[in-house]
Amino acid sequence: MTRLLVTDLDATIVFDRFVSPADREAMARWRAAGNLLAVDTGKSSFATRDVLEPLGVVFDYGIVFTGAVLVDSSYQVLSARYLPDGVARDVATRTVDLPGVTTYATTIETDYILADNNDEISSILAVFESMTLEEMDSHRFIGVPLRVTDDALRDRLDHDLTQRWEGVLDCHRNQDFLDFVPAGATKGSGLRALLDGPLSGREVEVWTIGDSWNDLDMHAVADHAVALPWSPPEVTAVCETTAGSMAELIGTILEGDHA
Repeated sequence: MTRLLVTDLDATIVFDRFVSPADREAMARWRAAGNLLAVDTGKSSFATRDVLEPLGVVFDYGIVFTGAVLVDSSYQVLSARYLPDGVARDVATRTVDLPGVTTYATTIETDYILADNNDEISSILAVFESMTLEEMDSHRFIGVPLRVTDDALRDRLDHDLTQRWEGVLDCHRNQDFLDFVPAGATKGSGLRALLDGPLSGREVEVWTIGDSWNDLDMHAVADHAVALPWSPPEVTAVCETTAGSMAELIGTILEGDHA
């Protein structure tokens, strides 16, 4: 049987664009023992690579853009779902002038920024190129992340934009971000696509570790779901156990092999 460990990034193994040496060593040890490692994140493939590659973090598969895209260990695209033409521009047009909103748009290759009305860059999406609304017409987009610092405005944009584009896009919340992606794209659907695609025909035991509501659908696919001590009760309730860190979880699993 193949064992697959699937991890969220932000606030699970990535903190302020850094992965601890203990977690890095543990993930390398996990793969050296013949197991598979996948990341499952709302980040784009560009943002994932920008954070992990300089730290030497290597995985076997990446589920990125909140499940809309699968990549391999070299960040080569295995499958991708795009927003229909014009949808990303419509969302951006409705948000670029709003106070307290930073509007991004993501393609397979690059993260772009349309407007920053917060005067503060988040470490979650810190590297990007500038783009105008007019330039959007020559690109295909996977998603539109919005950083919205006001809680009431965040709720309103979530409601209004998902109602306007019902059945076309979905919204996932990650801290103070709203991630608009193709309808049906979730961390769980991306994990299922991995199991039914590149890993089809193999008997796979799935472990997941993640801290947020955004990880619930991912945990639902797992044989063994693991929360973090800071996870909200809704996440802890669906997980079979809690680990203090990735290193702690991997140590427990591998030590169990020799028990």
